Amino acid sequence: RIGLARHAAATGEAYHGIASVPAAAARGLASSAAGPAAVRSARSRVASFEAFARSGAASSRAFSAEGEKKDDAEEEADEGNDAVESDEETEKLRAELGERDAQVKDLNDKLLRTLADMENLRERTRRQAEAAEKFAIQGFCKDLLDVADNLGRAVSTVEVGEDADAAKTAATLKSLHEGVLMVEKQLASTFAKHGVEKYDPTGEPFDANDHMALFNVPLAEGAEAGTVAAVTKAGYKLHDRVIRAAEVGVYQA
Repeated sequence: RIGLARHAAATGEAYHGIASVPAAAARGLASSAAGPAAVRSARSRVASFEAFARSGAASSRAFSAEGEKKDDAEEEADEGNDAVESDEETEKLRAELGERDAQVKDLNDKLLRTLADMENLRERTRRQAEAAEKFAIQGFCKDLLDVADNLGRAVSTVEVGEDADAAKTAATLKSLHEGVLMVEKQLASTFAKHGVEKYDPTGEPFDANDHMALFNVPLAEGAEAGTVAAVTKAGYKLHDRVIRAAEVGVYQA
């Protein structure tokens, strides 16, 4: 647009220059000419030049106006294209924002579900741990029930009466002894099944980790000082861990 305006301005100035030249020449001729005929001829030529100059200026103004209209149309077209591009970019951003919102909603839902699952797992694990602690010895107790039943049978075989003779009493005691031995064997078998081991440290060196010294015994012939002389209560281990130390007497050094 600026180039067209400059061109139009230059063209108008040229036409004004052309118009001014005949006017000056006419004035010169008018001053120098001697007769009326020369003056009329000069005025005619000046009028012709002025008409030519006016037509040129009009053409220049028309050309300039046409150029400005053309530039305005191009600017409007450019603005329209920019508006279309801006609308397309806005729609694209809205679509991307919608996708991000959907992703955030999906991730939030997954997070809530995961937290709920973890809370359920924590509660279930706590209940299982409590049940395991409470019923840890269930199998051991079940195996001891048979021992208790046999011990009850052994006791039921003994009949206490004032009129019992010696032979009957001896037979009853013998039967009781046999029943108690059976109960003891069954109890030892149950202990072994669950990893419980009975130990008797008689004659072994005293070990404070496995033994509890209750008294000292004078050193006897052939005995070694610091060894276990007597056991008053046997010890028990559970999978090689002492659950009750043996109560012993130790030879005095």
